[in-house]
Amino acid sequence: MGASSVTSYEIAPDLDYWIPVPRSFPEEEWASAEQWAEDLAEVAIPDDVDLRQVYRMMALDVVNNQVAEAEHTLWYSPEDGHAMGTAHLIILDDDTEQSLAELSLPKYESATPIQVKDYESDVFGKIVQTTSTIAVDLPHEDDGAAILPAIGHVRTAARGHGLVFLLEAYDANLATLGFMMDPMVDLFDTVSFEDDDEYGTEYL
Repeated sequence: MGASSVTSYEIAPDLDYWIPVPRSFPEEEWASAEQWAEDLAEVAIPDDVDLRQVYRMMALDVVNNQVAEAEHTLWYSPEDGHAMGTAHLIILDDDTEQSLAELSLPKYESATPIQVKDYESDVFGKIVQTTSTIAVDLPHEDDGAAILPAIGHVRTAARGHGLVFLLEAYDANLATLGFMMDPMVDLFDTVSFEDDDEYGTEYL
């Protein structure tokens, strides 16, 4: 999937909250995911070897578990360390037959009532954010199934210049998703567009 439009865009995430994750390697000065994670950990945790190793392993987990259909992966890793999570930005050609609210809805039946909230945007005019949950079942020796706590899902959607932007985050820790929700909305107002028939789409 993905967008086929010739509209170019740029995203400038707030680096106090978001770390752009390379989609493949070699990438700029990094030959491998291991090198990227090591460099990132050294900058983030310069004085604690043990904690730096933990951070490095978390960075590797993020870079090695990206959503295939996403155009960008962003690691929510604020400097104060109050929460860490991952958001995946999927960009599609716009479907004008669907409202933005419809595009923001998950494709599964949520285990809890879906919450929908609208935001004003300087870039897109309107942003819609939905929160829902996915029930997780695992086999159980006695009665056949054991229900684990649901996985939270936040989807933030906007449309512009013939494109639909879907920023998604999944986490079993609902507090982490709670911290991420406002920064996910704010990220959309860092997008800029330039229609360019010759060069096509520019990426972060």
